[in-house]
Amino acid sequence: MYGNDDYMLMQRDPNRVVKFIVSLCITAILSLSVAFNFDYLQFLDSVFTTAIQGASPSEVMEKFYGTVSLLASPKMDILWIFVIAFFLWGFKYKVPALWALFTLAGGDIVGFLIKNLIKRHRPPLHLGTDSGYSFPSGHVLGIFLVIAVLWIVVVPIIEQVSIRVILRVLMVVVLVVVMFSRIYLNAHYPTDTIGACLVAYSWLLVSEMLYANYATQVAQLPFIRHTKV
Repeated sequence: MYGNDDYMLMQRDPNRVVKFIVSLCITAILSLSVAFNFDYLQFLDSVFTTAIQGASPSEVMEKFYGTVSLLASPKMDILWIFVIAFFLWGFKYKVPALWALFTLAGGDIVGFLIKNLIKRHRPPLHLGTDSGYSFPSGHVLGIFLVIAVLWIVVVPIIEQVSIRVILRVLMVVVLVVVMFSRIYLNAHYPTDTIGACLVAYSWLLVSEMLYANYATQVAQLPFIRHTKV
């Protein structure tokens, strides 16, 4: 597994280009709909927000979702990805460790640029601690990429199939709960969270393609030799 293309975690895959084009088109359509504030988008946001928030606020749910939101905040995402990268590096997955850091950092930059391009304001009654523009959700984008790194790099290392399945189910649940938390707390519209997933997935495909094309070259750098790719 040391520097051998045949054993790379992410092989070259022509389908990634197709997936990227499709994802990018959907992301662009949603982004334009948000930018021009189309009526159908307002209707969808209203319906899903009402369904998630319920008829009356719950103190228990506010505390629960507040804790979830805190643990999935952009600052915490940085902590999680450094912890993941630390252990990957320690187990000689040095290139995947660097890729993990690059993937989150690049995704955060892309999300920041889109936020400041679309300039969607947050929902009414949002918390004062929520600053910046609303689309896409930074919390959801970040946790999506953290989960993606675990999904692609960490989980496949586990030998037991049943454990891999359980972990992936739990990761999907975590992502959905984080999306719900941002809507419940009035930090984002539902389409902000969906848009974050689309932006994160599009960037993830780009990051995977870069890994597949350049991982073996990176593995030859002096401080990264003796690494699994």
